[in-house]
This record gives sequence, structure tokens and C-alpha cells, in this order.
Amino acid sequence: MGLLNRRQASALLAASVMASRAVAAGGEGARWLPLSAKSTTPPLRLPDLADQEWSLAQEQGHPLLLNFWASWCEPCRAEMKSLEALEVHFRARRLRVVAVNFKEGREPVQRFREAQALTLAMVRDSYGEAARAWGVRSFPTTFVINPAGRAVLRIEGELDWGSTTVQQRLQTFL
Repeated sequence: MGLLNRRQASALLAASVMASRAVAAGGEGARWLPLSAKSTTPPLRLPDLADQEWSLAQEQGHPLLLNFWASWCEPCRAEMKSLEALEVHFRARRLRVVAVNFKEGREPVQRFREAQALTLAMVRDSYGEAARAWGVRSFPTTFVINPAGRAVLRIEGELDWGSTTVQQRLQTFL
């Protein structure tokens, strides 16, 4: 690819990211896809940043958001702080947010977490097997899991999780 083509590609990517942020700020840019009651929820067992096993089964009894993300994904990075704020906002409902990192090592994920001063629970999908099992094809993709442990909603794209509109819409699935 020539220099001019690389510049054009960079400009196009930057414009796309800015446009998606502008639309997603109120939640309109992401796709909200309710899941059928007949759909199955794949099991999930992954190591956390301390190499302790985390599993979806241990989270039953309260609502959960699973956010599939990567540190190289700008929309993923942009929504991390608001995901953390969402967990705090819905603390009384016992909502827990778990960020599932896609194919990155423990050290880069830990550095990102520390640089952003995040306390969110993070687990690692080192080989991308969990993302494949859950049908994740774009980042970020977030699943809402009900207290019974069943995925009830898939959200594709960046959101401002602190937005009143997003929180009100999300509440119907919690």
C-alpha cells in the first residue's frame, strides 16, 4: 500500500471512529439484539488477571454484563470507564460487569487496567475460543446475563453506559 493510500485509510478509520462515537453516545449507534428464550448460553471458564479460574456458573443469582473487548479497539477502550460506572450505578441490583479480553496476554491487560485506574473484573480469552463460542465477530460486544445464568441480550458496538437512556433501556433486561 502506498503512502497516500495509508493516509487515506487512516483518515477514513479516524472519521469512522468519530462518527460511531457521536452516534453511540446516546446508545443509538449500538445494535441491541434480544436473545430468544430457546437460545443456549455457552459455558464460560477463563483465567482472571491473577490466573485464578473464573466461571460464568459462579455468577448465577445476580445479573451480569459480559463485555468482550480488546485494548487495540478504540471503542472498547472508550467505554471502559462507563462500564465501571454502570456497575456502581446498579450495585443495589447486584449487577456485576466482567470484561473478557480477546487474545492479549496478562501483562498488557494489567497495564491497561492500571493506566485507566479500573477496578472492573477482567478475564482473558487468550486463544479467542470464548469469543468464537459466543459468536463474537466485532468489538465491543456485550451480553446481558440474567440471574438464572441465561444470556438475554446481545449488544454490538460502543455505548455510553452512564447515559440515562442506556441505563433505562438496560433496566428492562436486568
